[in-house]
Amino acid sequence: MVKVPYTQLPSLSYLPRIPEILQAAKAKRVLDLGCGSGWLSVYLARQGFEVVGIDVSAQAIALAETWALQEDLKIAFSVGDIANLPYEAKSFDAVVANSIFEHFPLAQAQAMTAKVHEILSDSGVFIGCFDEVGGGPGEYWSLEDGTHVYTDKARKGMLLRRYSPDELASLFSIFKTMTSEPVDAGSTFLTAAKS
Repeated sequence: MVKVPYTQLPSLSYLPRIPEILQAAKAKRVLDLGCGSGWLSVYLARQGFEVVGIDVSAQAIALAETWALQEDLKIAFSVGDIANLPYEAKSFDAVVANSIFEHFPLAQAQAMTAKVHEILSDSGVFIGCFDEVGGGPGEYWSLEDGTHVYTDKARKGMLLRRYSPDELASLFSIFKTMTSEPVDAGSTFLTAAKS
């Protein structure tokens, strides 16, 4: 049995900017990468975008589908591995990823960025938020690239990686333009465009 979804949007200063950027880019079809229980997908569908959400967690997708149904929103949710996206080239106008890349080592993030670039239309745009994670209390060991693999009970097996500004610039160097700026709690709000 699916639990009732938590249908509150997070309080993020940059949230209203996402649809503004999408509208300026004339984006219609948007992929929500690592959509979780669907809050960003729902928010964008409310603004009139055609949204596809993908996440590795079947439970999260079930919650997202329940929330969309409650609001009578048509969002195509699917369970899938975002490290191996099942989409054709140029099938989206935009990709959004809120606090997703931090859960992957650098080499995998590079492959994901290349795939995102491939599935975007020629005028496509990427919008992401990269959180300041991987510090503070907890037991972990580090991969060669600095990604933390947690071993404490609360986060056992979780990968967390804090991307430096130089790493983000390198990750998105295949895009024609990229801008980034600090936002809430030390996070980085990043946009990258193909044209």
